[in-house]
Amino acid sequence: MQGAALTGWVRPSALRSGDLVGVCAPAGPVDPSALDKGVAELRSLGFRVRTAEGILERRGFTAGTVERRLAALRGLFADDEVKAVFCARGGAGAAGLMPHLDAEWFGARPKAFVGYSDVTLLHLLLNRRGLVTFHGPMVAKDLASGAYHRDSLLWALTGGGAPYRSEDEDLLSVRRGEAEGRLRGGCLSLLASAAGTPWALDTSGEDTILFVEDVDEPPYRIDRMLRQLRSSGALSGVRGIVFGDMKGCSPGLEADYTLEDVVGEALEALDVPLALGLSSGHSTGPNVTLPLGLRARLSCAARGDEARFEMVEEATAG
Repeated sequence: MQGAALTGWVRPSALRSGDLVGVCAPAGPVDPSALDKGVAELRSLGFRVRTAEGILERRGFTAGTVERRLAALRGLFADDEVKAVFCARGGAGAAGLMPHLDAEWFGARPKAFVGYSDVTLLHLLLNRRGLVTFHGPMVAKDLASGAYHRDSLLWALTGGGAPYRSEDEDLLSVRRGEAEGRLRGGCLSLLASAAGTPWALDTSGEDTILFVEDVDEPPYRIDRMLRQLRSSGALSGVRGIVFGDMKGCSPGLEADYTLEDVVGEALEALDVPLALGLSSGHSTGPNVTLPLGLRARLSCAARGDEARFEMVEEATAG
């Protein structure tokens, strides 16, 4: 089997220059020009690229029928020559694939898998099987525009360089404390929508650092989704939470409360450190690649002061 076990989890094998990576569109439709630019960027990183057949198809708000998108995703994972699978974009539509995906089948074919947003559902499925996946840039978006954190992506894919660690003044502390645990999470609206499904976030039985991000969600919805996750039991193993940039999620200037107030109150019964500002997913800064399934550490000072997030394990099996 490709990959190596990691205390019950499986890391993908490290990529090397010249390796073949595949690109598929499991969710929304893809802009051809953006796809071409993103593919060129992957090639500039030293990889050969294969785009899945029918990747530019459109059907409503998705990149083709469920059957076509399933075939493309499975085809790239089944091909031993393909060492990593990148998603072209997020959008919507991944939910239609979920009932048809066999986690055990993917577990027998571990390889690097990269994406975010609607792709959170696929991360949840693969992570429940114990596969390390990468919450990171998508081909027809962040790679196309160059808005990605190159060092963290290459570290995640190749093992080159040091594990990701936030820089000074990157993160804002919302609640004091220190915690270490296995990194889980993704886009908040998708995590909340998965509650009650077979692929729902489940942190029971293992200390977890939860990463949560979203975009253009009003504060009342952020509050609702956090409370839904907490009430569903999904956060039972969470020992610390780091939020993304939460672009477009802050209250208006006329409001007498802040986003920090909202998340603090929604998670009041959860006595864990909280931080805000990790630029992964829908980000304002270069999109950082985060290995979901590896151990991470979160250190938060007093509210309003600096916080620190860092990965404490290597991302690949070497």
